[in-house]
Amino acid sequence: MNFALNDRVTLKKFLGEINPPHKVKTQDNYWKLIGEMGSIVKLENQSKMPKHPNGPRVLIKFDSNVNNFGLSCHNEIENSLWIFISDLK
Repeated sequence: MNFALNDRVTLKKFLGEINPPHKVKTQDNYWKLIGEMGSIVKLENQSKMPKHPNGPRVLIKFDSNVNNFGLSCHNEIENSLWIFISDLK
């Protein structure tokens, strides 16, 4: 599936899974965001990044406040996370 800047997307899974691993820190439980919507604000530069088995990623700015879920969010754009495109619909 191809995505472009400003496309509206929904997180359908995280790291290819719909459930978190048994031992995941609260601040790292990004599976809480499954079903949340956002917009693509940045595309990963594939020529400068090593290939990953899950494929390319995009930076999603979520409509919801990621901090309200108790999650860590350290990207340059508030409420944004790098997500594999295979985890989006």
